[in-house]
Amino acid sequence: MKLILKTISATLLFAAYASCSEDAELGDISNLSNGASLESISITGADFETESSVRSTVVIDNSGVHFLWSATDTVGIFPNKGSQAEFVMDEGAGQQTATFNGGGWALKHAATYSAYYPYNFYNRDLKNIPVSYQGQTQTGNNTTVHLGAYDFMAAGVATPDDGAVAFDMQHMGALVMLQTNLNEAKTLTSVELKAADEVFTTAGTLDLTTTKTGISATLLSDVLTIALTDFHVAKDETTTIYFMMAPANLSGETLEITLADEGGAYIKFDVAGKDFVAGKAYAYQLTEGEKLGTIPDYAVDLGLPSGTLWADRNVGADAPEDYGDFFAWGETEAKEAYAWDTYSLCEGSNRTMTKYCSQSTYGTVDDKTTLDFEDDAAYVNMGDDWRMPTAAEQQELFTKCTREWTTQNGVNGYKLTGPNNNSIFLPAAGYHTNKLYLNAGNVGYYWSSTLFPSYSYSANVLYFDSSSYKFDNRNNRCIGYSVRAVVR
Repeated sequence: MKLILKTISATLLFAAYASCSEDAELGDISNLSNGASLESISITGADFETESSVRSTVVIDNSGVHFLWSATDTVGIFPNKGSQAEFVMDEGAGQQTATFNGGGWALKHAATYSAYYPYNFYNRDLKNIPVSYQGQTQTGNNTTVHLGAYDFMAAGVATPDDGAVAFDMQHMGALVMLQTNLNEAKTLTSVELKAADEVFTTAGTLDLTTTKTGISATLLSDVLTIALTDFHVAKDETTTIYFMMAPANLSGETLEITLADEGGAYIKFDVAGKDFVAGKAYAYQLTEGEKLGTIPDYAVDLGLPSGTLWADRNVGADAPEDYGDFFAWGETEAKEAYAWDTYSLCEGSNRTMTKYCSQSTYGTVDDKTTLDFEDDAAYVNMGDDWRMPTAAEQQELFTKCTREWTTQNGVNGYKLTGPNNNSIFLPAAGYHTNKLYLNAGNVGYYWSSTLFPSYSYSANVLYFDSSSYKFDNRNNRCIGYSVRAVVR
């Protein structure tokens, strides 16, 4: 990608060169005039380098791998002290070269400058420019317009030369292309890249004051998910998907790439990991994928970073807004009374646990902290495609989805909308204790499969009401709460 911006009056020139070169040392530009007016700048960004072995298959056009600027593109310029300035496009939409205007922004005496792209009005700290690879969505087969928002670029200032300052603008991420030919027509909905460990940086920051800018991870995941919309492919048509990712050396790793379609079918490909370097483009030709069947009925893909699929209704419910059945933790049937003397995994009190116990104070120690399938209400009642969620998965659900307290078919609860705009509804079903049924329509309690180890008579439960939620709550295992399943 190339960006060139013209200057008027006292000139500050920002030029980007090869994306894999070393950053220039920060230079002293105190000899530039105090208060000089900077009306526009020019920036040249290098094309992505490609692996030599796959050059012929990674070309987006005949001149290489690069992106064209759009009319809405903006770059951010930071002085070493003070707030950033916004430079918006003047000319060059749809081209590799564009002109950006700073609106008469003044060059400060004895200051140094850094640049980054894409611009964000809310960035205030040049040492912590946020980046995120979540929410990538490709619309249509073999399209690249979505990539610009994830092509994070940054540069430190170099020593001035004749009133001009040259930046070495670098791509912070790698570009990955997936290609395959399917033997039937499909409408694809998502692609997932999964590793054995949390090796993918899904969020991080850039420090523009360093001589070698790179991404510092703030959130890691074992999966990258790219949503696909209006993605229709004919039989034997070449399917091409693009996405950006943070650098990661995954040489020697085996990665799973999973394609899903609107009918719930999905295909898995095993591929070799690579050393994904910033500023380079990589390609995978996917062949001989393993068909894994279909996503179970009632499963909803919310586009969560983990790839977890949630059921659209509670265990025992006939519709998404039905309350369904209530279960004590580790029990698989509803019952009339929910108390310690009716709880099957103790001997009548919270000090006599017979299973899932980490302290002898509370019963027989077995150090089990996650429900076995035989004690999992979702697995037993819905089938072996399903299980109860972990506490971490409940936390992801409520922190990665947008939340709206609403009424659905006369039932109060939360509508949770995922990054891909799919949603599920959790009814505020209340709870059972002893023979009492309380707070239906006002609160929701949903068991996780996770024991609360410090107090083994309790387990983690998701709680919410109309104005708050808590996903690390714990309560007595004998109480009757709702269960919302996830796909195994």
